[in-house]
Formats: sequence, structure tokens, C-alpha cells
Amino acid sequence: MSDKVKKQKLYKAHYLISCRIDNWVRLLRENKFKISKDKVPQLLYMLGTSILLTPFTLLESAIYAAPIRRHKMEKDPVFIIGHWRSGTTYLQNLLSKDKQFGWCDPVSTTTFCNSYLLKPLVAKVQSNVLKDARPMDNMEYKLDLPMEDVFALNLISTHSIIHLLAFPQNFRHYLKESFTDELPEKSQREWEKATGYVLNKISLRNKGKQLMLKSPDHTCHVGHLMKMYPDAKYVNIHRDPYVTIMSTINMFKKQMDLIRLNDPPENLDEILEDAIVELFEHVYTKLFKLMDDDAFKEGTLVDVPYDKLSAEPEETLKMIYEELGMDGFEDALPAFREHIASVNNYVKNKFELQPQLRDKINDKLGFYFERYGYERR
Repeated sequence: MSDKVKKQKLYKAHYLISCRIDNWVRLLRENKFKISKDKVPQLLYMLGTSILLTPFTLLESAIYAAPIRRHKMEKDPVFIIGHWRSGTTYLQNLLSKDKQFGWCDPVSTTTFCNSYLLKPLVAKVQSNVLKDARPMDNMEYKLDLPMEDVFALNLISTHSIIHLLAFPQNFRHYLKESFTDELPEKSQREWEKATGYVLNKISLRNKGKQLMLKSPDHTCHVGHLMKMYPDAKYVNIHRDPYVTIMSTINMFKKQMDLIRLNDPPENLDEILEDAIVELFEHVYTKLFKLMDDDAFKEGTLVDVPYDKLSAEPEETLKMIYEELGMDGFEDALPAFREHIASVNNYVKNKFELQPQLRDKINDKLGFYFERYGYERR
């Protein structure tokens, strides 16, 4: 692939390529219009795309606003939660093979605002653009596999941790955005409204099927999701914290390098290490408190070790269905087996744990090691 083609694909694969124009204004104003000179052409390309899409966005919104608002989910969603790089993608890809579930396809996420009227057109574009758009590992985006609903939210809301990848100079602000219960009341209402709209539209697109959703940032605001969807179910997947954190750092660095619109701060490696270890600590301190306070209704939460899912996928899936009281495992088993066989040759990234990072993890995450029985190095 030539450098020119790669550059074009990066432009088109940026998660903000179809951002609603009013959200662009909020994001740019929030970041004081600080854009790196070398990124100005890309920004102009994306703004131009958003402007061109605006008439279709407004028309789609006008046509479907009332149906989306009136739509009521028959069943609250199943949320796959867990830190970034803990195996959430593999688990969601597996569960998506059960036809009783609806989920966020690439068209519904990366072109959320135009996912009805322009679906045939954007599906053709997506099939090419997404092919090599996942830089952090060896997995591939496909139109028949789910994506994270947070990428739909990003197009209409500034309240998302993912925006730190595009605006790394403001990364501290977006780290705070992930914990909605710690935001000002006005921001909490804005997040709830935007999230409710996104999930209702996706549910309508899926003709009322129970949604099975995965966005690691959901782990940061489970308490809010409980209020919005009191009968939701949660699959919490966890993994060795050393591997998880090293892989998360790798992911953030690679994604930030590709999609940033301004320059990252100096000493980025050290900053990311500290920020991700602190994020991990914060996420699981809050989640474990909910568990210990019996906030989850009986039969609505199941813990899944990644190593068990990887080694015994069928048995682990069966356990998930049984503990959450869900039917349909036997019907979906042939599709599960087919997907498991298709990824048997998947090669995982390998990282070398540096003493400095090991010490930070050991210092901050002792409670996590004790909870799940992971061995310290």
C-alpha cells in the first residue's frame, strides 16, 4: 500500500470523520482551537465532510426523531464491561453470533448520524476504509462484527474519554469525562440524554432485539447505567493487570499517533503510564464498591477471567448464559464454534514489563491482585 493511499485511509478512518457539525464546534472551542499545523489539512477535510453531510444529518434527525423518542426497549441491554485490552472485543465478537442480540455495526457507529438514509453508500465506503484501521493489535474490523457504541456517542457529545486521543493536550480533561457521576450535574444530564438517544436509535435499527453492547468506558459509569437501565445485565471480563496495562498503553500511543489533531504533551510515555495506572485504579475501586454494596441485582452480573475464556470458550460462554439466566446458548453454539475456529491462529501482542511500570502497578493495584488472585511479579 502506497504512502498516499495510507494517508487517505487515515483521513477517512478517523473516528470524527462524520462528527455532527455542532459537536465539532463544541470540541474545537473546548480545546481552544489548538490544532497542529501538520493536522490542519486533515481537520479541514473532516470539517468539509461534516458540512457536506449536514443536510442529510438534519433530514435523518427530522424523520426519525419521533420514532427514536417513542421507542421502548423490550429488554434492557447486556453490557460487556472491563478495562481496555482485557478481552472485551473477543467476548463481544463471540456473543454477537447469537442472533437474539442486536449490536452496533460499523455503519451505526462511525456514521451514526447518517446510518439510515445513507446506509447503502456508507457501507460501501466502510468496507474499504475499516480494513486496516485497528492499529493496536492483529484483529480486523469487519462490517459483520460489532463496534463500540461510544464511537457513536463521540459524534454527538464531548463527554467521552476517547476525545483525548484526538486532543492529547487536553488529556486530563477527557480522563475526567469518563466518570460521569463525578461531572457537574449539567454534564451528567447531557451524557444521559446523548447516551439514551444513541442506544434508542441503535435499538430501533435492530428492530427491538436485546442490545449486547461493549465499550470499556462503560466500566467507568456503571452506576449511571444502572439508573438508566435498571434491569440490564453485566458481563465483567478481567485479565492480568500487567498485560492489560501494557497493552492499553500501546493502544493509546498508537491510536493517538494516528488520530491526534494537536501535539501530545512532552514525556508522553511517562504520562501515559501514570494516567493509565491511575485510571485502572479508579475504575476498579468504583466497580468493586458497587459489587460490595450489592448494587447489582441477583443474576445481573457475572465475572469472566480472560484466561478462562481464551482456554475454554464454550464452557465460559455456557457459564455466562447460566449465571445471567439467558436462554439461547444451545441454538447459538454452532455459530460460536465457527467463530472460535476462525480465530484459532490469532497472534497476541507481546510486551516486556519494565521495572518502573511494574512498581507503579504493584503500588497502586494490590486490591485488584487480591480480588482476582493474579500473581504479582
